[in-house]
Amino acid sequence: MLVKQRKASLRLTERNRLRPGWAFAADRDARSLVAQDRFLSVFPPIPGRRIALYAAVRGEVGTDRIRSRCLAGGVHLFYPRVMEDGELSFFRHREADGWVPGRFGIREPKAAPGDEGVRGGFDLVVVPGLAFDPRGRRLGQGYGYYDRFLAALGGTALTVGLAFSWQLVPEVPVDTWDVPVDAVVTEDGIIRPSGAAAEGI
Repeated sequence: MLVKQRKASLRLTERNRLRPGWAFAADRDARSLVAQDRFLSVFPPIPGRRIALYAAVRGEVGTDRIRSRCLAGGVHLFYPRVMEDGELSFFRHREADGWVPGRFGIREPKAAPGDEGVRGGFDLVVVPGLAFDPRGRRLGQGYGYYDRFLAALGGTALTVGLAFSWQLVPEVPVDTWDVPVDAVVTEDGIIRPSGAAAEGI
């Protein structure tokens, strides 16, 4: 089977698992909080650090607890917006800042007129995904936004996937342009395929 077909099949499976009616939906919120707590225990907030975070959508592991702890800990948080050129830019988010509905129904930070955001300079990037495997390979939604963004970073930031344990699969089919993450955190533990350090980001 071609990589494109394998990806499409896996996307369908994982999207179904993230829907409210799936088996683990009843304790999804509890599992999400455990995953976020585990993330915070491995990557604790460090004042002045620059972290790119995502706003959860469609059943993904939430990030609001990470957001509140990081803001309280003096971390500089950034959230993505899809720009006119079809690429991701990240905008600084503070406690009192509001949100606007973005593409695909994802919350995006408000931006001042003329603010183009930033596309680098991060210490840590938290990456969403439909599926991850033990080698850090990631299956996204199929639009390529994060793969292009991660490729442009060129390894200058630690990249961490955040997911439920059932989103870990034996193998994610990949194309040459797909970019793996350095670590994956779930409610059950952390995988460090690249040997990435847990602390000192």
